[in-house]
Amino acid sequence: MLDAPRILIIDNDEGVVQALAIRLRSNGYECATATTGAQGLSAFESEPSDLIISDLNMPAGDGIVLASSIRKHSDVPIIFVTGFQDDFRRRLRNIQNVTVFRKPFDMNDLLEIIEAELALRDIATPQL
Repeated sequence: MLDAPRILIIDNDEGVVQALAIRLRSNGYECATATTGAQGLSAFESEPSDLIISDLNMPAGDGIVLASSIRKHSDVPIIFVTGFQDDFRRRLRNIQNVTVFRKPFDMNDLLEIIEAELALRDIATPQL
């Protein structure tokens, strides 16, 4: 049996983190959580994830800093869920494999994006 995909959720709003984790776990995903960019980077470095969902505007390392650091070692898909999309658009241009999803959002739409990103990752990863 294959392991459930691991999703790292990073947002300074603990309510958002917990709500996402509960919903994703109920859909069969394994979740790790963090409430700052620095915690998220540390969590990813200690146990890499198959996908990251992160806020853009956070203390202790915003989403851009987080994604730039992760991109040095991994091409893991990153979905940014944010209310500040326009403020970060220019800074996101140089970071590959990111999707920006505006808050508030429909959870079913987010689940579709997660499934699509994970399917693309599976296509790109050769099976042994």
